[in-house]
This record gives sequence, C-alpha cells and structure tokens, in this order.
Amino acid sequence: MHYPQISADRSTKLWTQQFTGLDRRPRTGDGAFIAMGNMTGDPWPLLSSRKKRGIVAELKNPLGLYAMEQLAWIDGDTLYYGGEATPIDSLSLEEDMLPKRMVSMGAYLLIFPDGVFYNTINPMDYGSVNRLYQSPAGGTITYTLSDREGTAYPSDIASDTAPENPQEGDYWLDTSGEVSALYVYGDGDWIAVLTAYIKISAPGIGVGILPQDGVRLSGIAGGSTERVQAQLDLLNNTALVETVDDDWIVTPGILDTNVTQTGRIRADRKIPDMDFIIECNNRLWGCRHGLQDGETVNQIYACALGDFKNWQKFSGTSQDSYSVNVGSDGAFTGAVNHRGRPYFFKEKVCHMIYGDRPSNWQMQSSDVDGPQEGSGGTLAAYNGSLLYLSRHGVQLFDGMTQEKGEQLGERTMTGGAAAVCDNMYYMSVREGNTNSLYVMDCLRGRWTRQDDSAAVGFAVMRGEIYMLTQSGMLYALNGLDGQEEPGEVNWYAETAEMGYEYQNYKYLRRFILRMELSKDAVCRLMIQYDGDGIWHDKGTMQGRAGVKTYLAPIIPRRCEHARIRIEGHGKMRLYGLGRELAIGSDGR
Repeated sequence: MHYPQISADRSTKLWTQQFTGLDRRPRTGDGAFIAMGNMTGDPWPLLSSRKKRGIVAELKNPLGLYAMEQLAWIDGDTLYYGGEATPIDSLSLEEDMLPKRMVSMGAYLLIFPDGVFYNTINPMDYGSVNRLYQSPAGGTITYTLSDREGTAYPSDIASDTAPENPQEGDYWLDTSGEVSALYVYGDGDWIAVLTAYIKISAPGIGVGILPQDGVRLSGIAGGSTERVQAQLDLLNNTALVETVDDDWIVTPGILDTNVTQTGRIRADRKIPDMDFIIECNNRLWGCRHGLQDGETVNQIYACALGDFKNWQKFSGTSQDSYSVNVGSDGAFTGAVNHRGRPYFFKEKVCHMIYGDRPSNWQMQSSDVDGPQEGSGGTLAAYNGSLLYLSRHGVQLFDGMTQEKGEQLGERTMTGGAAAVCDNMYYMSVREGNTNSLYVMDCLRGRWTRQDDSAAVGFAVMRGEIYMLTQSGMLYALNGLDGQEEPGEVNWYAETAEMGYEYQNYKYLRRFILRMELSKDAVCRLMIQYDGDGIWHDKGTMQGRAGVKTYLAPIIPRRCEHARIRIEGHGKMRLYGLGRELAIGSDGR
C-alpha cells in the first residue's frame, strides 16, 4: 500500500529583537537600518520614534547658544540671558566678526570676537574687555622719573659722578654707564634703588586702567638725545601699570631727563585676536594662527589668573599672563578644557599645556587625527575622553584616536556642532546640500538619525540638551522645557537589502513586524524588491485607544533580496522583525 508522504517544512525563521540603529556600511549587521528619520534608540534594545521637543524660543538671527545658571543666546546684535534682553545690544554683525564664541568665567559671560563681558549676577556690570586709548590730538604728554606712587624725583639728579656732600635721602641718577642707575643716599653710602619708574601724564590715559594691568604703549617719542630717545623707545612695548590716576600712569623705566612730547600716543589693554577660546583653571585660554596686529603669529595665549581683561601682564608671578609660539603648521581647528588642562587641536596635531603656573608650563604635542577645519564645534567631552568630527569621521580621543562613526558610511560631513547629554552624543553636520542631526549612544556605540536640523550650537543644562538651529528655533530636545512642538512626529526607517547573505538558494517568503503604536499613530508598511528603487505599499496600521502590540505580516513576491520601509507619525516602538526563508531552486 502506498501512503502519501508529507514533506517537512523546509523554511527557516529568523527573528530580530535587538536593533543596532543606523548603519550605512556596504554590509550591515542584523537589526541595523540603512536610512532613518526622527528615530531614537533610547528604549534599548528597541527602536522607536523620537520624543516630542519643547520649543523654548524663536529667534530672528540666531548667532550663539550657551548655558550657565540660565540659558544665554545671541539674537542679532543682542545677548539674551534667562530669556531677557541684556544691555549687550550692539554686537557687530560684520562678516569678519562671525561666528560668535561664548565662554564663561565665574559669573561672567564673554562674547568674542567682540570682546564684551556681562555679569550674570550683577546685570549692571558689563562692558568691553578691551580698553583702547589714544591721547588727544594736539595735546602734550610728559614723561617724568618718579617713585612707584608717582612722586617725581628732583629734575637735576642726573650726572656722571656722584654729588659731593650728599645729605640723607638725596637721590643720584648715575649716567656714566651704558644703562643709567638710580641711587639714594643713606647710612653714609649710595644705595641702589632696585626699580625706577616713569610717570606718563596725558589727559584720560588712566581711565579704565587698574594697578597691575598690562598695557601696550606705542607712539612714545621726543627724546632730546639719542640716549634719552633709546630710553623712551623701551616704553614702546608691553608695560605693567604700578599706579594709576585718570590722567597719569606709572610704569617701570629709567629716564635721564624729563621729556615733554607733542603728538599722540596709545595705551591699550587689548585681548589678542583668537580663533578659539576656552576657560581652564580660572583663566581664559585662546589660540591664533594668522595675522595679529599686522604680524603673522602661531600662538597659544592665557589671560592673567582670574582676570580676563589682562593678556599682557608679565611681572614674574604665578598670576601672570602667558603666551607660547607653536611649531606645528596649519590653522587651529578646535580647543577644549579636558581633564583640567587646555587642549588645542589642528587637523594633524594636538597641543597640551602641562603645569600649574606660567613659570613651569610646558607644551606637549602629539600627532593625532584632530577635528577637521570648520568642525571645532563638534568637540564634546564624554567620560574622560573627547568626541569630535575629523576628516576621517567621528573620533574618540583619549591620548590616541579611535574611530566611532563607521556606521555613518563614506559620506563627507563638514562643519557642525555637538554636545553630550546623558551618554548621548548629539551631532549636527552638513552633508553635501543637506544637514543631519545624528545621535550616538556612547555606551553602546550605535547611531540614530533624527532630522535635517542645522544647529548653530548646543547647550546642556539640568539634564536637558538645547539646540539652536539656523532657522532660529530653540529646542529642548528631551521635551523637559518649553512648549511642546505641535502635531505628531513624522518618522521612517529603512532596512538594508535582506537576502544577499542567505545561502542554498533561500528566498524571502514573509516578513513579520511586531510594534507598538499609540493612539492616533499611523504606520505604513512598504517593500522594495531586488533593488529596483520602487516602493510597494503593503498596507497601513492605525493606532487605537490604549497602547497595543501589533503583528504585521508582510508577504513579498518571489525575489532574491528586498528592503522594508516603515513610515508614519505618532509614537511607535519596534519590538521585533521576523523573516521566513524558503528554499528555492537553481532555475528560479
């Protein structure tokens, strides 16, 4: 007797319930998507639509974002703090004064390259970091040998030989040597005065200057002899102001005779032009590659300790300013306070400053794949390391570099801004003619893409990450602040080609999607066959009251490989993706 035989099911079932996010490499892993929008990997190991954002403000001309105790932003020529306009309302909008860079030191918020400061605790304390002075046209300037307090010495004390029959307290300016020396008579002998001073008098020269400020003097002339002129020439440099009044300043120097000059001089307390500026250990640090006062420089600078107004204070103490020449070639591409030290990057090198005071600071350099030019804004600290965008992709730097953006593929990314919040690295970059906001889970190394936001900057404050876009929208990305954005979030996700990896002539017979849709959410299912570029609609799922789990079978036509796209709006969570394979034949 012949009995019918039932063939065993020759199908294979695969089930994915751990999703690895965005992966645009030629061959992706299981659970990865080659394209997506407004997706997040927050509910690991699931994939879901992102949260609704909070709208904090809408700006007309967004130029900067920063966080202290309150949010600060720049809208056009005005600084806002805590949502209110400040007296800083005349920032330059000229092209050479952009972009704006904000940095804080204590309660002070500073804006560069304008060089203005604003005290966030005392709003009446604001102004310019620079103090620029030029003496009045047609006025006179006098130079007088004096003591530290500005009291002039007698005008007839200069001679080649010591005065005869000196009295206690008499002064003698010895002009016999190449360098004049000042003495005072006491205890029967001439005692050297270790430091002599020159009092420079001109209308308003001391206004806005404080004792121990460093100023840059220029234009000083009028010596009656070559020797006196040489002494005056020594003043045309950086000088430390010892004592000051509105119409005079006192600075170290020597002068054989008092001098009156007709003309104009300058006495400026000015910050250097800087490409990047950071705060580290109660100092501002900056770097510059290019022209500085008409001279080509390649330098790193630091202001005086606790004094962001002084960058030319050199008195030999631990509170001094600092500058050092850099030997590496090329423009600076970023700077950051990392592990309590200032780090300055170029595309191929990193310069680090070690030490605890100007006298023992040393610069150490190492060859690294640094931030690419224009991407210094992507520098962000994470767990003792740094993340940033280099010419070769996203890098994790911890003395050495490790590539962290392989999943983003070979696309060329430029510019950008970034920040880290709650172990998530948010990075907005330019890709050709479009923009993308990417988010990397720093713990798991997986990426997701949200939308085409072009960020001016990010700021992190009290567990929320804020993003200011070029269109002027200021968002709270986690939705913890501001007014909830209207409407539903539109989202999509596309798988890579599935089928290439299957052997023994297996073909895709069925897909199964398990997901969660909230009330009023919609999910549309689509499929593409054998890379033909055509999406075929396979139906729509509509969310219902309450949160339910949906099982959505997709039966494809016979094909070697296929891609799945889900798109929709509203809250969605993807729990699983199943594939059923059947064995085909050579001749299919």
